[in-house]
Amino acid sequence: MLSVVKNVDSISLFSELPIIVGVSGGADSLCLFGTLHEQGYSLIVAHFDHQLRPESADDAKFVENIAAQYKLPFVSQSEDVAAHAEKHKESIEEAARNLRYRFFFAQARENNAQAVAVGHTADDQVETVLMHFLRGAGLSGLKGMEPSTILPAFDPKIPVVRPILELWRKDTVAYCAAHNLIPHEDPSNATDDFFRNRLRHNLIPELENYNPRFRETIQRTSQVLSGDHALITAQVHSTWQEILIEESADHISFRLSSFSKHSIPLIRNLLRHAVGRLRPGAIDISFSTLESAAQFISSPKTAQQIDLVSGLLLFKEQNTLYLTADVSNLPLGNYPQMESETRKVFIEGFEKGVSVSQGDESDAVVAIKPFGFDSKWVLTVKSTSSIPKLKNADPFQVMLDADLLGENLHLRPRRAGDKFQPLGMDGKSMKLKDFFINEKLPRRARDQYPLLCADGEIIWIPGYRPAHHVRVTEKTERVCIFEMRKDNP
Repeated sequence: MLSVVKNVDSISLFSELPIIVGVSGGADSLCLFGTLHEQGYSLIVAHFDHQLRPESADDAKFVENIAAQYKLPFVSQSEDVAAHAEKHKESIEEAARNLRYRFFFAQARENNAQAVAVGHTADDQVETVLMHFLRGAGLSGLKGMEPSTILPAFDPKIPVVRPILELWRKDTVAYCAAHNLIPHEDPSNATDDFFRNRLRHNLIPELENYNPRFRETIQRTSQVLSGDHALITAQVHSTWQEILIEESADHISFRLSSFSKHSIPLIRNLLRHAVGRLRPGAIDISFSTLESAAQFISSPKTAQQIDLVSGLLLFKEQNTLYLTADVSNLPLGNYPQMESETRKVFIEGFEKGVSVSQGDESDAVVAIKPFGFDSKWVLTVKSTSSIPKLKNADPFQVMLDADLLGENLHLRPRRAGDKFQPLGMDGKSMKLKDFFINEKLPRRARDQYPLLCADGEIIWIPGYRPAHHVRVTEKTERVCIFEMRKDNP
């Protein structure tokens, strides 16, 4: 029997750290407990009472006696699973799993355990794969359970391990009989009240009429698909670094052009991975949802946003794709923002109509002002009698004719009815709203976007264009160079 117990790389026989072993009292969990104990692992026996039967407390007492018989530490917890399921709108199976695993991993952290071991068998694997298939899962669902895996929803580091995943249920029953362990079987396992039980009692026996080795076939298929999934996962992780811009607790942003160039199958898997990072433990996403989202990403002519799953949505903004639950909370780091008030711009040492000789120390005066908008952005102003050639085409840097600026320079956000005379339109004006739309400035960044004004007129929109009438010409004698940039903290 011990020779067929799955070797799990993530647990070490030679480690002094214990393993939390989940024991319900049934044959599978007793077999798991017995084989790990025989192999010499340090164990802490854990039992969770779901309170789904009046006699469930007897199971806890039974497991406690087993632990005492083997002189092993025992921990337990009892909780009303049915009430939890109703309150959180979960199925009984989902609520039971969540509460049980929450308890196991809490004990693992408290006892500095190397892993949580559970008694899933090959029969459980077949039922899981078939259940996922009927619900329309992708490869991650059809591969079934892994011998060892991290469940981020419960703990980011401690694995859950399944050492008897290759044993069949009949093997665990035989083990218990051979070792004088009398299981306490849960009577609810014999009913058809739960989806998994109906598969076990009705569908699988019927399918075995078509293929007597149906269970072995499904188990073998899951092992093959597990290898395929590992290959795809490696590609997802390498591509992730290529497309990722930023990741936080409430959003992930991607380079849209990099994301959309990949194949639809890879995009689906990247999305599944992204959802798993923001919503650990979320239900498996359906193929149709992933397919719709992949088409949304790969097609340039689609809506700006699309609902995904678990309250998350995909949101396009220029060349950025966001996965988030709330668009209003997305960062505006690439777009300067200011408070809803006017801030004067003073150029120290500069007076209208006063020339300064080239080479004089006062020829270049720099003033850096944080002007009340996002503290990461500052405005630099430089006045000079020379007309330097700017080194690059930075849209956040502009050179204007100093003698055409007027006396009242200020920064302010937009106002209703604002108009602008963009450079290149020969002095023709247009609505500021239309300019923002044409330049594809995100709608959420427009209201507080800083505008440089002179005597009430917009003379520069940082990141875009200056006004036509303050441009530098062959008649220009003095210039002011404005630069809006992020300040390095």
